[in-house]
Amino acid sequence: WSKYGGEQLCELYNKVYNLPTAICRFYNVYGEHQLEDGAYATVVGIFEKQYRENKPLTVTGDGKQRRDFTHIDDIVDGIVRCGDILVTDRSHEISGQAYELGRGVNFSINELSEMFGQTEVEYIPARKGEYPFTLADYTKANQELGWTPTLNIKDYISEVIK
Repeated sequence: WSKYGGEQLCELYNKVYNLPTAICRFYNVYGEHQLEDGAYATVVGIFEKQYRENKPLTVTGDGKQRRDFTHIDDIVDGIVRCGDILVTDRSHEISGQAYELGRGVNFSINELSEMFGQTEVEYIPARKGEYPFTLADYTKANQELGWTPTLNIKDYISEVIK
């Protein structure tokens, strides 16, 4: 709800005050310095910490929920591309638009846990309100911003477990 409200506010300021805005929708961001503890920790961060500590990976629900994972470097690239256009005389080209910044590929949480090479997994209760499926369509970001994600979760996890 809060994400939707923020997007609506951006659209309002764009229409009413002619303020150049663009909305970037992130998909399960991971990378260096991600949160590993607490309510806002990422699943990749949680798994990374559990892997380092040689603990079972905790999978919520049945682990079949699918997520599109996007590296922080790709997210930053998308934001910078939006910003570069918004501060130029070309701002009208993207102002008020929303862009999905995701890889366009998703994996189940079970598949993610397998990438860590862990055989020990602990299933915990599902979270209320959790989406069963996320998958970005970054076509618009590619066409209008020239943005394409370059990093993938499999390579990232391979480096983590080395």
